Amino acid sequence: MKGKGLLTAVVLSALMLAGGTCLAGDSCIDCHSKISPGQVQDWRVSKHAKNDISCSVCHGNKHKNAKDYQKAVLPDEHKCAECHETQFNQFKKGKHQFGWTSMNAMPVTHLEPDILMEGGRGCGGCHNMGIKTEAQKKKLRDKGYRYQNNSCDECHTRHSFSKKEALDPRACQQCHMGYDHPQWEMWSSSKHGSRWMVKQLAGGLPA
Repeated sequence: MKGKGLLTAVVLSALMLAGGTCLAGDSCIDCHSKISPGQVQDWRVSKHAKNDISCSVCHGNKHKNAKDYQKAVLPDEHKCAECHETQFNQFKKGKHQFGWTSMNAMPVTHLEPDILMEGGRGCGGCHNMGIKTEAQKKKLRDKGYRYQNNSCDECHTRHSFSKKEALDPRACQQCHMGYDHPQWEMWSSSKHGSRWMVKQLAGGLPA
């Protein structure tokens, strides 16, 4: 009996280490494993899971079922800053912080059709970046846009928030491409970009 008890304890410990202590008996994980398994899997391979950062740390604990989904907190940069203060301060001083402000400061922005600007489409899809005031957030929420409040997940996509992913040049390609700002095309067709691509295919070349 002692041997079986020890074996059970070892198995449970392994499961907890593999997916964070929230893996066992956590209502968020239990439910979302069925309705959005991709989100759960992204979280399981993240450093958040390895450090037992559960769903409620970022999303609160008021959301309990499908009917009250709006009670789930959608974290902004300030929530990320509670743990990642250095990175938050770096972002706050960088150019990406001004994406939202610069778009709205352009005199032609208010003349553009909504389909080009609103709801994360067109210009607004990339220029969404930037720490917004509460008034700006309320204006977006009133329009029904719940997912326009965080800049960190532009490069560190939910819910893995991988540093490696954010450092990959292809993460930059999401926004820095196209006829009006062709940075990706310029870089990827240059010798620097070509060499990087070849290194990926060849599994690494001498520096």
